[in-house]
Amino acid sequence: MNLKDSLCAVELFCELPDDLVEEMVARGSTLEVGPGTVLVQQGEHSAGMLMLIEGTADVEVDGRHVRTLSAGDYLGEMSLIDGAPRSATVTSGPSGVRAFRLSPVAMTDLMEQHPHTAVLLLKGLVSRVRQLEATAREGATG
Repeated sequence: MNLKDSLCAVELFCELPDDLVEEMVARGSTLEVGPGTVLVQQGEHSAGMLMLIEGTADVEVDGRHVRTLSAGDYLGEMSLIDGAPRSATVTSGPSGVRAFRLSPVAMTDLMEQHPHTAVLLLKGLVSRVRQLEATAREGATG
């Protein structure tokens, strides 16, 4: 699966027209890191989204492992909008990680040039938040 197809499979971007996804790919960059590399640090004021293309990454909140990410998973999508501190530490797994990175500046430029993009992204963010809420509810009852 190529990068454009991978992004189209993410609910955050699934409603974007193909030409906008291609533009997003052109504005982003690819990051490759070895095993055990901190991709984002909890509390850090960095911003930007990462989507794993290859490898795995461990997510920790307050030093406690909460999840392992794999190809197709992404993080930092909300920091594209609000720039709030990172809510978790994410470290590359035993094989390292190759990821697509999109900066807030690139996303802001896209939304300014294509205002309808903002509405589509908001739909994707709402879907993501609802999914996280459902997961939290299942965890509380299970």
